[in-house]
Amino acid sequence: MSNNNDGDPASDNPEWLELAIETNSELAEAISEAIYPYVEGGVAAEQMNTNGMAVDRWEDEVATGPVIVRGYLRMDGSQEERRQKVEYALRCLNLVMPVPMPTYRSIAQTDWSEAWKVAFKPLRIGRRVLVHPSWIDISPQPDDIVIALDPGLAFGTGLHPTTQLCGGALENLVKPAMRALDIGSGSALLSILAAKLGAAEVLGVDIDDEAVRAGRENVSKNGVAQIVRIEGGSYERATGLYDIVIANILAGVIVKMLDGGLSRLGKWFVFSGILETQVSQVSAAIAQADLEIVEHNQITDWVCLICRAH
Repeated sequence: MSNNNDGDPASDNPEWLELAIETNSELAEAISEAIYPYVEGGVAAEQMNTNGMAVDRWEDEVATGPVIVRGYLRMDGSQEERRQKVEYALRCLNLVMPVPMPTYRSIAQTDWSEAWKVAFKPLRIGRRVLVHPSWIDISPQPDDIVIALDPGLAFGTGLHPTTQLCGGALENLVKPAMRALDIGSGSALLSILAAKLGAAEVLGVDIDDEAVRAGRENVSKNGVAQIVRIEGGSYERATGLYDIVIANILAGVIVKMLDGGLSRLGKWFVFSGILETQVSQVSAAIAQADLEIVEHNQITDWVCLICRAH
């Protein structure tokens, strides 16, 4: 397919280069984060079944197949440079974990305008949390906690096991009038959930400017802006004592924060983003920080540790 827009992004009939990466749910968010700066309209992650069909999470269908991560490059003369940047980012990620390279296909503007939304379907996490794209109408159950999220703006769509583990932990821990701190808030999914579970005050912090912008948009969209504040930075933005501290980030970062005095900020802690092989390292830092592990939950190789202060 030839490029008909002659390098002009404002052309009426631009074409797009779709990239697709077949991976698993454990790597999908890391891949999405790596390629996000170079694609347009966000990153889509679609859970597939072994028969090649998309999983219907609304019907609680069991996911047994791969995840397809998709992004789009506008064919305006910059696509080759951006494609190389995508592949370089993936090669860098491959130094840490095995990551496949993308496959590509060209699509027309009329197809692209809705193509990036196709992968996003309502998703259940925990017992009664329903996450749905804001453009999809749903019919929730009477006791559902509904969160409208525009995926692709930042990371934390509910697809990754660590997000699901943290969501389940918050369902059990959050009580009315609590203060919550969400470190590495991303899309603000967990901050919003804490507010909808009854928290009176939630601070979400993220070092990524795009995550802060997207998180604020999602907070406003869900009507919890009076409760949830999203700020740039890390836990140094926190003041006072929090009933719950959530850190769904990386094991090494959690260890560094604990060594830096994070335990002084909270009563309960939810730590995730931890691989099974990293549990002993994080557990040692938790003990050194005078916290007690009261629950160890796991999905595949990903672990969530729930702790309390002595």
